[in-house]
Amino acid sequence: MPDNDIQRNLAQINQTMFSRRKALKMTLGLAGVAAAMPLLAACEDDDDDAADDAAPAVDPDDDDEPETDDAEVDEPADDADEEVDDDEEPTDDADDDDDDAEADAPDDVQVGGELIYGLSADPPNLDPHSGTGAAASVPKQLCYSTIWRHWVEDGEYDMEPDLATDVDISDDGLEYTFSLRDNVMFHDGTPFTSNDVRATIERIQDPAVGASNQGQMSPITDIEAPDDHTVVLTLGSPTAPMLNYLANQDSLIVSADFIEGGGDPNSEVIGTGPFTFDHEEYEPGVRLVLHKYEDYHHEGRPYLDRVTLVPYADEDTRINAVFGGDIHIAEYTEWRDYDQVRENPDVELQSGDAAAFMDIIYNCAEEPFDDPAVRYALGFAIDREAVVNVAFFGEGSPITGGLIQEGFMGHNPDLEGTFRYDPEYAQELLAEAGYPDGFSCTLMSTSQYGMHQGTAEVVQGNLQDIGIDCELALFDWSTVVERWEQAEYQFRIHGRGTGEGDPDVLADLYHSNRPAGQRSNCSFPELDEMLDEASQIVDPDERDAKYQEIQELLMELQITTLISTRVQSETTRTNVHGYEHFPGGLFAYSCNSIEKVWIEED
Repeated sequence: MPDNDIQRNLAQINQTMFSRRKALKMTLGLAGVAAAMPLLAACEDDDDDAADDAAPAVDPDDDDEPETDDAEVDEPADDADEEVDDDEEPTDDADDDDDDAEADAPDDVQVGGELIYGLSADPPNLDPHSGTGAAASVPKQLCYSTIWRHWVEDGEYDMEPDLATDVDISDDGLEYTFSLRDNVMFHDGTPFTSNDVRATIERIQDPAVGASNQGQMSPITDIEAPDDHTVVLTLGSPTAPMLNYLANQDSLIVSADFIEGGGDPNSEVIGTGPFTFDHEEYEPGVRLVLHKYEDYHHEGRPYLDRVTLVPYADEDTRINAVFGGDIHIAEYTEWRDYDQVRENPDVELQSGDAAAFMDIIYNCAEEPFDDPAVRYALGFAIDREAVVNVAFFGEGSPITGGLIQEGFMGHNPDLEGTFRYDPEYAQELLAEAGYPDGFSCTLMSTSQYGMHQGTAEVVQGNLQDIGIDCELALFDWSTVVERWEQAEYQFRIHGRGTGEGDPDVLADLYHSNRPAGQRSNCSFPELDEMLDEASQIVDPDERDAKYQEIQELLMELQITTLISTRVQSETTRTNVHGYEHFPGGLFAYSCNSIEKVWIEED
């Protein structure tokens, strides 16, 4: 493929995924469960539909389906080394103008005050490169920044520069040159430079760190910092979702001086984000206190003086706390509480369709789940409709085919309806696999989240119905995370998201060099090769075909049993202004809007 075609296709992919107009339509303007999966659509969107259906979406556990009309993607000019999406990305001057505009808060904004945020769990760790759940991501995202970021402003989604000001991508798609903001300081007073970007990426790439997005950074083969405010990333091959990777919530920039000086980011939080971490007031399991960073690079923000994060292990206590005004925001609103929230005039449900899903993850090193025939058989044993009704009160849809839903790049329509609920057929397949009388096993889940426990109880009953002696082991969330990271389980219930809008999420979930693949002890060379090849394809039609093929193989391997999509929401007090629920699989990024939240006081 000629270099100009590569450049054009990369720009087309980024523009399709992330232009303010099109991304809004893809994730907010799509009705049904397909929109729940913000996996890059090959071609979709209708301007009128987007405007009419702009409803917020949900987290790393949500669903959101689109059925839209085909639309042409505007292609950039063929000029060599042209900046991606020149019309929309700010230049240095544009950034300065934005900062000047932010410097003075709008007249109706009440600056100052404290926001109390009810977390769904106590963060298992504070390392910015270790993904351990949505609750843990909140303090990290509020204290750190990325060079590129996902953002929602007044209901409109965009992917935009954060610590960077712009990017220039070479014609062959192998070199990304970022211009960085100047006068940005870490919370300890250290200047932010290109050296910090280098140190961050190298830390993420280090296998000893165990970073959640280590695999996403693997295409980067060289990092140059020609000056303090320029960083050049060289890739081994074109990687379509690279900007997406750099905007990942696990790509948070750390201080090179701190890391290379022996600092431990799990015990000391030093970022460039809108809030600083108060280490003296930190009480694990009780509260995390954040203070306004006066030198934040988005001038004029944050509006709040202080954010206190309070973990609530009990869901009823958390929702009652927001009802009673003890907290301003409750993370993870249970589906059973939706009607109660909607009827309460003092609170609002921040919700929408989202790209989150529930699945069963098998430890492929544990008998009998080391046998794909057993895993395949169990796909027919699960009553997915029952899970949706019991665990999610009807707010979701069964997944009977591949993960990528209709309307999005990689969707394979031939797989739909494959895994029907057929317990008799499941028993036949188990008998063929050598287990005519079933077997004994232990299913790991948590009692801390009703959606997990409810799903686990339905699955346990389904397996018992076909002669499997299934014991349910319920732990607190921190224990589940620890056992998951150490692969100390037979099989487990998990709730996950489809990430930032690209079908390469399949690599994050199933590639053997990514944490999820390692923790399930699944290693299939053919699958790895296909996933690697797909990430390097820049032609949209070719990528679409490759991801369809990958899902066919995944259906055979059954590394996980997909169960259902789900909706995920937060609840806010009505005097909380500026909070925005991010669309689709970006729901876990919603906490970033706290930088523009303000509280209306009487």
